[in-house]
Amino acid sequence: MSAASQGMTIASMMLCGLAMGLVFDVYRVSSHRFHVARWILPALDVVYWAAATLGVFSILLSINQGEVRMYVFLGLGIGVTGYFGVLSGWVIKIAGKLIDIFQSLFHFLWKLFNTLVLIPFLWIVRILAKLLDMAFIITTALLLWVGKLLFKPVHALAKRLWTKSLPIRRRFTPLVNAYRRMRERIKQIRELFKKKP
Repeated sequence: MSAASQGMTIASMMLCGLAMGLVFDVYRVSSHRFHVARWILPALDVVYWAAATLGVFSILLSINQGEVRMYVFLGLGIGVTGYFGVLSGWVIKIAGKLIDIFQSLFHFLWKLFNTLVLIPFLWIVRILAKLLDMAFIITTALLLWVGKLLFKPVHALAKRLWTKSLPIRRRFTPLVNAYRRMRERIKQIRELFKKKP
């Protein structure tokens, strides 16, 4: 491998080391600010290191066909060490400020949405629900009133027919009584059969 190619690989690995340090700091600040549960952090660490490894290997493939030499680790070490020695403090402060800005912006947008959209929508829904309740009560009352008006003549007619049919009902009384006695007798017979072993 030529010296130019080796120099390009070392420079790329130094940049990868810088990027890994920067992403790690942003991830660390974000997990602290958003109060990520401690039991999730190991899984996130695994995801971070897997993504970093894949990123470095893909860059190596594009630069030197994926050859891993000592200067690859040297470049990564220089990049990570240089980042944590010089830039880490600044990045942590900037990342904290940016997260604060995004949180403030999110809270402002949520309050705006709540004031302009959510509260009026809920207010309209409540008014519509009350109007539907009133319409249901009024409709029910009207139906009951109309039903009562219609039932009056039917009730009077049924009462008159019931009174007029008294002689006919008296003729059918012996049959009805005989049917009841027969039903009682059948019931007694069934009870006797049930009691037998």
